[in-house]
Amino acid sequence: LTFQLYAASRAMMSAYRKELQPFNLTYTQYLTMRAVWSGDGRPVSDLCAELELDSGTISPLLTRLEASGYISRERVSDDGRQVRVFCTPLGRDLQAQLMHLPGSVAEASAISEPEIERLCGMLGTLREAVRGV
Repeated sequence: LTFQLYAASRAMMSAYRKELQPFNLTYTQYLTMRAVWSGDGRPVSDLCAELELDSGTISPLLTRLEASGYISRERVSDDGRQVRVFCTPLGRDLQAQLMHLPGSVAEASAISEPEIERLCGMLGTLREAVRGV
């Protein structure tokens, strides 16, 4: 099971990597952008929770995305410790260009939509169970 999960994960990331390469995005940066696209102005702590990453991991990701012009960060005025992430116009253009990507990869997987939903449910159950170990 562990090897199958590992190999499947590598294969999926490879499929994404090919599509993301022209945009100089890693898979993790792409996931971060998807989280930003889902809610502009979200606190970094929300992104960390959604992506299951700690702040030490997400900070360099955000720095690279900001340097690429895809996002901007702002400190909240009443609490300088909190930072919110906003999508720039270039980041919105990126969203439009990559909108097809999840569907393309899912289609290439040759797994039906009901099977994908069932698999996602099973993997979520597995992830939660293993966290308790």
